[in-house]
Amino acid sequence: MKRTLHTVLAAAAIFGISALSACDSAIFDNEGDCSVHYQVPFAYTKNIIQADAFASQVSKVTLLVFDKNGNLVLRKTESGDAVKRTGYKMDVELTPGTYDMLAWCEGASPMDMHTAFAIGDGTRPADFDAHLPLQEKDAAVYSDKDIVPLFHGMSTGVVCGKGDYGYIDLPLIDLTKDTNVIKVLLENLDGREMKESDFSIRITADNSEMNYLNEVVGEKAFEYRPWSLSRVSSERDEARASSTTVSGLFAECTMGRLMTDRKPMLIVTRCEDGKDIIKLDLVSALLMVKGNYHGSFSNQQYLDRMDEHVLSFYIDDSLNWYTANGILINGWAVVPPQYEEF
Repeated sequence: MKRTLHTVLAAAAIFGISALSACDSAIFDNEGDCSVHYQVPFAYTKNIIQADAFASQVSKVTLLVFDKNGNLVLRKTESGDAVKRTGYKMDVELTPGTYDMLAWCEGASPMDMHTAFAIGDGTRPADFDAHLPLQEKDAAVYSDKDIVPLFHGMSTGVVCGKGDYGYIDLPLIDLTKDTNVIKVLLENLDGREMKESDFSIRITADNSEMNYLNEVVGEKAFEYRPWSLSRVSSERDEARASSTTVSGLFAECTMGRLMTDRKPMLIVTRCEDGKDIIKLDLVSALLMVKGNYHGSFSNQQYLDRMDEHVLSFYIDDSLNWYTANGILINGWAVVPPQYEEF
C-alpha cells in the first residue's frame, strides 16, 4: 500500500509539472491559468542624463500594432494615472504572430494656450504621420504657441509565440522626444530698459511634418514665434565695488524635432528699421557646445536628448548684437558665424 501511494503521488507530481509545461494542450485546460498576457514596457531614457524619465514626462500613450503584412491589428490609448506608475507596461491582446509596433506619446504643456502635433489615421504604418498645425496671416505661416511634448517609439519584428502563456514582456519601446524649447535672451550692455517692440524674434524652419519612422519630411517653410516675450532685469555685481542694472528681453519658443540635415535659422530683427541683427544657423550653433562630455553621442543623438536650450546675446547701445562678447549657449561662450543669406 505504501509503495502504491508513493507511486500515485509521484505520478501526480509529474502530471502537475507536465500541465505547467504544456498549457497549450487541451488536456490541461483546467489546470491553472494557461492564458497569455502580453505586456509592452515603455521607457524614456534617450535624454541627456540617460535616466528613465517616462513617468515624469509622458502622460498619454497611443500604441499601434501592425501584422507582418503591414495591416493595423490593434490600436490602444492610455493616459493619466494609468501611465504614471513606475515601470509602466501596456497590456495588449495579440494572437501568435510577428508584429511591428509604433508609439506616439504626449506629455503635458504648462501653458493654457498651446497646440499639439496631429497624428494621422488609417490602416497602414505610413498613414500615422505627425503634422504640426500652422497659422496663416498676411501671407505669413507660423506657429506661436507652446507645443505639447511629443514622443516617438518603434519596435519591429516582435514575436508572439504559439506556446506562450502567463505574463510575457515584449521588447521595450524606448522613446525619442520630438519637441524642443528654445529660450533667447537679449541683454542690453548699458542697462537701458528694452521694450518688447524693439525686436522681432523668430526661428525659420521646415520641420512641421514627421513620418511614422520619425523622419522629418516637411518641406513647407514657416516661422516659430515666441509664445512668451517679456522684459527682464537684474543687478550685476561689478568687481564687488558697485552694481549695474542689466536689462533685457526674454523669449520662449517651442519647435519640432531638430535634425542635422536641416537648417533652422534663428533671426532677430530690429523693428525700428527692419534690419536683421542676428542670423544664426541654430543646429550648427547648438552643436558647438556639445563638447567632449557628450562626445559619446552622435550629433543627432545629442540634438534628440537635449530638449531645452538657452541662447544669450549682448546688445549694444545702437541695438546691434555686440559680437565681441559672442553668445552664451547653455552657459558656454562661443562666437558662431552669422549668415547674410539663408
